[in-house]
Amino acid sequence: MQKQDHLLPKPWPESPPIYDIEKSYLDNAQRGPFFSGKFPPRQINPKEAWVDFLGHQISSPLGVPAGPLLNSRWVLFAANMGFDIVTYKTIRSKPKAAHPLPNMVYVKTDRFLHKDDQHQPISQTLFPPLTMEQLALTNSFGIPSFDRDFLVEDIAKAQGGLNPGQVMIVSFVGTPRDGEDFEKDFAEAAAIALDGGATILEADLSCPNVSSCEGSLFTDPGAIYRIARHIKKLNPTIPLVIKVGVVGETAKLREVMRAAARGGVDAICGINTMSMRVVKDDGTPALGKDRISAGVCGGPIREVALEFLRWARTINCEENLGLTILGTGGVTKAEHFDLFFDAGADVAMTALGMMWDPYLATRYHLRRKNERCRS
Repeated sequence: MQKQDHLLPKPWPESPPIYDIEKSYLDNAQRGPFFSGKFPPRQINPKEAWVDFLGHQISSPLGVPAGPLLNSRWVLFAANMGFDIVTYKTIRSKPKAAHPLPNMVYVKTDRFLHKDDQHQPISQTLFPPLTMEQLALTNSFGIPSFDRDFLVEDIAKAQGGLNPGQVMIVSFVGTPRDGEDFEKDFAEAAAIALDGGATILEADLSCPNVSSCEGSLFTDPGAIYRIARHIKKLNPTIPLVIKVGVVGETAKLREVMRAAARGGVDAICGINTMSMRVVKDDGTPALGKDRISAGVCGGPIREVALEFLRWARTINCEENLGLTILGTGGVTKAEHFDLFFDAGADVAMTALGMMWDPYLATRYHLRRKNERCRS
């Protein structure tokens, strides 16, 4: 590695993750991140080298997607670790508790996963991986959310604590309830984000750990268009991102991206985790009988994410849609960010990688600095 990298703590398994999978979601939210290291020094790029992201000038196009940044403390932790595009954990219009433990368990696979592996079984392992490259876990929380008053205050706190050259996205999702308009509820959740001062919104259309109508919206062009229109009516000047999952065919992704652009969407982020049946060695559900499937994240899903980016970039250019493309899924080492940029991402993001190696962005910044010095 580059010469300064030896000054940083070694990643997993030498250093523990900042999220404790043995503790509840609430414990992690209230007491985490579990971090005893030092914040790394950061030499901010000169402003003339900053890049535009949805109308905001940012120091670098590295980010954290919706998921691990549970509140303002987590958001500002990631920002101080060198991630310049941070996403506030997905919120709802009304409070909702997290799934009970377990929420994250290690899974084992000896290969990169393929999009056709969705909904297939994958085995839990009680023996954590030995390298960041092999890192793979489930993600099964059910999109918990705090109450409106807390969220408005906490989003404002996170927004106000960012460094120059950084920006925050606030993720949100609609909740199906009897007698209520599910699609309009996206706008209700977005309104909370806006009341907190959000400057970029993200509609999560792809969580694999909730009911089917919440988790599969990204495959429904009509729903995408309608939801986007509901949200854009709140404030048409605020950029809107949609988060999508694994789309099996390019033709379907083309329909999705066309509908998004027609609805006023400014950016698309993918992929979310891969939905798979997580089982113990005896074949029984690892997370309990009520949660047969869960999202799998980590290194093994990287090739699926890269394929999505190549498709999305091609479609974006062919259709002249003008969408900004955010890539996530499988970035667990610093060199993986460049794979995402090469595949077509305007922004490269990591969730699990950041949780298991909080210095991941710093390692990348050091690599780039050394490359510039040699050139």
